[in-house]
Amino acid sequence: MAGSQTPAPGKSADRLGAGSGCATNHQQVRDKYAPRIDGKFEVEPYIAEKEGRPFAFLQCYLLSESDRESYGYSIEEIHFGIDQFIGKPSLFNNRYGTQMMMEFVQFIFHDKQADTVTVDPEVSHPRAIRCYEKCGFQRIKEIDGGRKWLMAISFGQ
Repeated sequence: MAGSQTPAPGKSADRLGAGSGCATNHQQVRDKYAPRIDGKFEVEPYIAEKEGRPFAFLQCYLLSESDRESYGYSIEEIHFGIDQFIGKPSLFNNRYGTQMMMEFVQFIFHDKQADTVTVDPEVSHPRAIRCYEKCGFQRIKEIDGGRKWLMAISFGQ
């Protein structure tokens, strides 16, 4: 996986992965993620590539103080949240997601000096949950009224 701070123009997929709440077309992706890429949100956007071709969007961010408090994390430690999606359904079930996640988590632990990395997949998205578990994430608790799992992995786990 290679990351870059700016995606190549016109490389977004027309149709994205299934799942409740996922963006489904180019304009929705642009509306949701362009402000992040433009620095209007405090997230770091990345594009994952395989054999020189972009295939996924990832982002990481420091958890807010209120999130750390509600999740029961120490204020003294560094906790990151991540979000990601693979742009083409034809790339699902090819281990791209697992490899991408493992590399991204290691990058955050080593480059960002994170103590914990969290992700919050919807409970109705078993493919994502299985991928995160393969990477070492553990289910911590249900959040957002039971709609999502808080999953976490700690450095050295």
